[in-house]
Amino acid sequence: MARYPQIRPGHLALFALVFLAPLLATLSPASAFQSGNWYGNANYEDDGSFRDCTMTATYQSGITLGFIISRDYDWGMVLVNDGWNLKVGSAQDISLEIDDRPKISAIAKVIDSKGIVIPLENSDEVLDAMRHGHLLTVHTGSGDLEFELHGSSTAIQALATCVKQQLAMEKNGGPGGGAFADLQAEPDEAEADDTKLFHGSEAIVFASNLLADAGITDYTMLDPDKNPLSGFDVVWTYSNGLIGALTGYKNMQDVDLDEAADIMISDDAKSCTGNFSSGKKMAGPVGSVNIRRLYTACRGDADPIEIHYTLFKTPAGHIIQIAHIRLDDKQVPPDELANADDAFLAPPVVGDM
Repeated sequence: MARYPQIRPGHLALFALVFLAPLLATLSPASAFQSGNWYGNANYEDDGSFRDCTMTATYQSGITLGFIISRDYDWGMVLVNDGWNLKVGSAQDISLEIDDRPKISAIAKVIDSKGIVIPLENSDEVLDAMRHGHLLTVHTGSGDLEFELHGSSTAIQALATCVKQQLAMEKNGGPGGGAFADLQAEPDEAEADDTKLFHGSEAIVFASNLLADAGITDYTMLDPDKNPLSGFDVVWTYSNGLIGALTGYKNMQDVDLDEAADIMISDDAKSCTGNFSSGKKMAGPVGSVNIRRLYTACRGDADPIEIHYTLFKTPAGHIIQIAHIRLDDKQVPPDELANADDAFLAPPVVGDM
């Protein structure tokens, strides 16, 4: 079974020209929703009915790579370059190679002089490769095209969520529901706070993907309604007694991570009525993501606690904060706590942030 049960299994037919042509006019980054460097949008027919969700990222080569999932959960990949002058209607056999995985046979069809569409098979192999791969190479008869798939895991998840939400809203008379199409929903907590990165179940999805990428399986995600740490979007527990937590912020381009770390230490010190200690741990950038690591501890208090923080700042201006927490009633070896973030520092994991 595919990871998204709502996506239909089996091979996909070529997208019809009438279905994909409008995509080329709107394939530049949209602002409807965002995941890292990927920008997504929901698209509608002239009558207001929902058609598809698209997500795109533009590369330094000038090529825009896009993924699209239709209302029927057909999906595919689109490549657009304003510098191309392709023969509309032509097609050729190509192959897609992701890292050292087996090549994926596909057909590229030119639907515009500037762009091609590549329908994708809905299988675990293809979906996992696109979500968890690092380098996509498109082998064509005229040469190879390469794309780094940074953040594709959460981007494709967000794309599938977009389709599911749009169909649900259409069914309930929301956008795409005729006269209701222009009605604006009340802003939720994330929209009211322009620095909050996640809303609804997005934090759980993001954290679950991150834990999976890190190869971590011995954890239990806590019910959001029973979250004991109000400063975090999602909390989980490990089998050894450690507590993990994550929160995300956007529009943080001007924030200095060292200053942010100092503020966190200062805030924790103010809330400690016992013996406080803190420190910064060795950390360096992973690719284009800057990282800072620090810890704080409060002992001799009614509620002793030790927290090891890891801060990730992405090129998109997002800051992801992961915390690993030990309460003194949990006998977790100090080295397990100090190194609890090791798996999250691996380049493949950081690349999906």
